[in-house]
Amino acid sequence: MHPLEQLALDVAEGRTGPADGERAAAALTASGALGAAELVNWFRTAQWLARQEDLWERALLLGRLLAAATEALPDTAAPGEVARCRSAWTELVHLCVIHRPDGELFASGVRAGRAALDAARALGDDELAGQVLYRLGTLHLDPFSRAGELWAEEHRLWLSLGPRAALAGLPAPRDALRTAERYLREAAELRAGPGLGYTCKALAQALQQQRFLTGADADAGQDSEAAGSEAADSVAALCDRALALIPVEDVEARAGVEALRTGSGQGPAAARP
Repeated sequence: MHPLEQLALDVAEGRTGPADGERAAAALTASGALGAAELVNWFRTAQWLARQEDLWERALLLGRLLAAATEALPDTAAPGEVARCRSAWTELVHLCVIHRPDGELFASGVRAGRAALDAARALGDDELAGQVLYRLGTLHLDPFSRAGELWAEEHRLWLSLGPRAALAGLPAPRDALRTAERYLREAAELRAGPGLGYTCKALAQALQQQRFLTGADADAGQDSEAAGSEAADSVAALCDRALALIPVEDVEARAGVEALRTGSGQGPAAARP
């Protein structure tokens, strides 16, 4: 059994405390026993686990060990690989915070994403920068995405899934959705092919969710309604573009685009790379 796998098992079964586990994971990379490229593969495993409805907590446990290991990588580690590890942590946070609100965890994902973005830009790696921007966008999008007519009720239910103290640090929904839109628009300028298709889908969702949130505000006036109409036009155009780029075999994603087009909404969904 790989030392990291054994460590994750020990933490999961209570033989090692979480803090001690993170220190042990950091020691693995600091000593050179675990490299950045290997960590990227481990993050892929954690993301796969997080997409399984009943395994996301185990995925988060593993992810915390991987995040600690990433931050302890020696200075000789390739900057691009370190950035990919941090980008992967951002994506894992996105997949987990959908299930339970956690302001500290959310902020950790944002910090890692911004650090990865800075590194990608410094390296001139537009492909990595586009991926990170997309992941930062979906991190700010999916936890705040709800069905149109039930927006306020569903958001309150999500908030109730975590202790009140854990909610500190979460952005206000409107701020989160605007931030998501900004990141996704930047991502769309750097991505192509299927990646651009998924970005257009997410951007359409961000615009639609802002309209839903405005509709949930009892004080929304005529100007807001006009803005909502303009957003609807943008959503339709983005959906057309997304469908032209998302692979036909990705039936789930294409069905989500159709839901956005009809105005029925798109709730949290596993993001694409």
